Amino acid sequence: MSNSNVKAKIYVFGAKPKQALLVPEIPIAVRNNCQSGQWVIGDTDYGSKISMTIIKFSKFFGNLGQTINTLWGQIWFIAESGELPHGVLMVTYIKSRSLNDFNRLIASVQSQGVEPATGIFLPEFVKHSSQKPDENGVVKPINYYSLKWRWQERTDWSIIQQAAAVLSDQNNLSRMIDLEGTRKMVCLDNLSAEETANLMVAHTNSEQNYSLSLNVSNDQALPQGNESLAAALSS
Repeated sequence: MSNSNVKAKIYVFGAKPKQALLVPEIPIAVRNNCQSGQWVIGDTDYGSKISMTIIKFSKFFGNLGQTINTLWGQIWFIAESGELPHGVLMVTYIKSRSLNDFNRLIASVQSQGVEPATGIFLPEFVKHSSQKPDENGVVKPINYYSLKWRWQERTDWSIIQQAAAVLSDQNNLSRMIDLEGTRKMVCLDNLSAEETANLMVAHTNSEQNYSLSLNVSNDQALPQGNESLAAALSS
């Protein structure tokens, strides 16, 4: 006779072990939306407040969304407060003002002889005003947000212990690659300033050449006898 009080178990996706961090097989990309001042996953807003532990930072150059040929900071983090999922490794990207202020904070903490990753990061959305032409060329005022970064020492070290366990596991490290987010970027880690500058120029030129080759291939009015020119432009 079966015991109806015993719950059946199935195993499909697995579950996060207790006192451990979840490293998703497919990275969870979080946008810091510069238009709304909200943290966003997909089409869902997760508020504007967060504190986080950062376990990996990388520099990239390239395109993401509608922003092209830009320097990016890639941040792998765990949310410790706020509306984003807790105990889950996620990735986000920062640029321009947000990246500059992040670099300022990192240098400030390092100058005190402290490893910044041992503390808690508190990014805050700050509103700015500017002007931008619309689709008709009429200049109109716009508002946008950037991240202002703060840092504080931690009192609870359990997340750091869990993060160290993640970073010591090669299977987890192999999951910390965001193929979708960086498919139009190049990584700048461990490059000298000269190598970085050369790579950025080469990447920008390759984008321009690709755009030019598309224009040539779509130009049906190219005079006969210029096939060699078209071939050179598209190479």
